[in-house]
Amino acid sequence: MAYNAKPRSAIIAPTETVSLTVQFRGPDNQPADLDSFPSITIIQPSGGVALGPTSAGVYRLDTGKYGYDFKIGFTGPIGVWTDMWAGELNGVGVNGSFNFVVHTTQMPALNTDGNVHLGDDPGFHYSQLEIQNINLLMKSLRARLKSSGKVKRTDEYGNVIYKDCDIYSVEELTSFIANSLTAFNQIPHFTMFTFNDTEIIQQFHDVLVQGAAIMALASQALIERGREFQIQDNGISWNNASISDMLNTQHGAELQNWFEKVKMIKANMKPSPLGLGVFTTTAASPQFQKLRHLRSRRFY
Repeated sequence: MAYNAKPRSAIIAPTETVSLTVQFRGPDNQPADLDSFPSITIIQPSGGVALGPTSAGVYRLDTGKYGYDFKIGFTGPIGVWTDMWAGELNGVGVNGSFNFVVHTTQMPALNTDGNVHLGDDPGFHYSQLEIQNINLLMKSLRARLKSSGKVKRTDEYGNVIYKDCDIYSVEELTSFIANSLTAFNQIPHFTMFTFNDTEIIQQFHDVLVQGAAIMALASQALIERGREFQIQDNGISWNNASISDMLNTQHGAELQNWFEKVKMIKANMKPSPLGLGVFTTTAASPQFQKLRHLRSRRFY
């Protein structure tokens, strides 16, 4: 299997490699090797044959399990592809066919010239220390949002598997956390804390997680609003629960609480003024005002 190959269950883009696998079983429904390597035929969405039938390049992964790495061309084509497998088991012909999807991205051009194009994913460029601190925040954020979960499914061979069904992806959670720290640095006066400041991340762990959770609630409320619609059938109507309203209400209440909390925290970070410190006076005596500058050895 190629190092950068994607499974057939993923969405494949032009120039990417897809790892096509097949599992053969005997009469007892147990994995069984074929008499020889199977052949594979790959059909384009238009019905044209892109490959095969051929056994060249087919490899064995496990008992009765074979694979083939197929690279999509620069121009696709886009659509549903079919890979057909054929072989013999104890002299009896066996075959099967499967599908995978090739699609384009929202990028206006494929990055083949080494230049950066509009729409390219810039990625996250964090140090190991920053990643460790982000992971600490992400663990609490996932727990607060109940984002992580598993769902019970059966695969194409009838085996029970548990698949991830997280509400938010790692990239989305990282973006929420980064935005929370940025907002923390801006309210009410500017600071320059980064994810390298472990003490700050640990001390204000709850505040940063709360800010990220607020942004997550706001983003999910927009998605839920699009799902809420009325269904009518033969005079019977049904309305989806107004999840977006609940999320929006919680977002508004949390935002005000978080804003006041950040203002109080940052107020204690603000340095004291020069001269007499935090003590000020409204006395009209110019001599008293002059004394303030004399004690600080200043002429103005």
